[in-house]
Amino acid sequence: MEKKDFTILYVDDEVHNLISFNATFRREYRILTAESGQDGLHILNEKEVHLVLSDQRMPEMTGVEFLEKVNHEFPETIRMIITGFSDIDAVIGAINKGGVNRYINKPWDEREMRMTIENARQLFGLQEENIISQFETLKSQINPHFLFNSLNVLSSLIYIDKDKASKFVRQLSKVYRYILDSKDRDLITLEDELPFIESYIFLLKTRFDKNLIVNQDLPVDKQHHKIAPMVLQLLIENAIKHNIISKTKPLTIDISVIDNKYLQIKNNLQLKTSTEITSQIGLKNIQKRYEYLCNKKIDIKQTEEYFTVRIPLICDE
Repeated sequence: MEKKDFTILYVDDEVHNLISFNATFRREYRILTAESGQDGLHILNEKEVHLVLSDQRMPEMTGVEFLEKVNHEFPETIRMIITGFSDIDAVIGAINKGGVNRYINKPWDEREMRMTIENARQLFGLQEENIISQFETLKSQINPHFLFNSLNVLSSLIYIDKDKASKFVRQLSKVYRYILDSKDRDLITLEDELPFIESYIFLLKTRFDKNLIVNQDLPVDKQHHKIAPMVLQLLIENAIKHNIISKTKPLTIDISVIDNKYLQIKNNLQLKTSTEITSQIGLKNIQKRYEYLCNKKIDIKQTEEYFTVRIPLICDE
C-alpha cells in the first residue's frame, strides 16, 4: 500500500496535539483526527482506517476503552496507544483489552513516530497478503470432501442409472473446470458464476434428492454485478455441512438479490446435534476477502428459524 493511501486516525482531546500531528504527517499519509473516542468510532463507521492512534487520558472514554471497542468492531485496524510511562496499568490494559500492537511514550518523538507509522503500514500490507493467501486456501477446500462424496454417488449411479451417471460425470467435470479457470480471478459476474452453481447444485440434488430444495431468484438485469468467485458455492456448502437434510427435515436454500445491493443466501435452520464446534473460519475469510476487495462487510444473521448471509454485489465504477 502506498503512503498516500494509508489512513491514520489520531484521537486526542487536546486539540494542539491533533494540529501538530496533522501538520507533521499530512503530506505523507491520509490523516483523520477526533477529539474523543465517540467521535473516533463515528469516523471508523464512515471511513476506512488502517491505523488508530489514541491518547490514553481522555474524559468520558479513555484510550483503553476506546481501543477495546475498536478491537471488537474493527479487528483488522492496527491499534496503538499514546501514554506516559506512569500509566503502566493503562499500557497493560490496552494490551489485554484493546489488543494494541504497540504503545508510544508521551510526548511522542517525531522520528520514532515516523518509524512506527511506517512499520504499521508495512504490517498492514502483510495482513492484506495473508488475507489473499487464506482465501486461496479456502477456495481449495472444495476438493477433498466434495470429491469423495461425489465419487461415492457416482459409484452407485453406475449400477442404477448409466445415463444419469454419465450426466453426473459431465457436471462434475464442469465444476472442476470452473475451479481451475477461476482460481486466479478476484471477481466474476453472476452471469458467469451461475452455470458453475447450476452444475454444483445438480451434484448435490443427485446426492440428496428431494431432501434438498434450492430456489433461485436472480433477475437477468442484475447478473452483470460481480462477486468473489466460489463464495456462493462456499455458502451453499456451509448450509449443507451444518444442517440436517432428511425426508422429514428437508433443507431449503433460497438465493436472491436484495435491495439491488446484496446477494442473499438463506436456509432454514436445523442444526446437526453432532456438528463440531466451528471457529467460522470460512465466513471470517469471506468477510476479510470482501473488505479487501471493496471495503464492504458481509451481513450474517441467525434466528431460531433461519440462517442468512448477504454478500455485497460489486459494480464496475
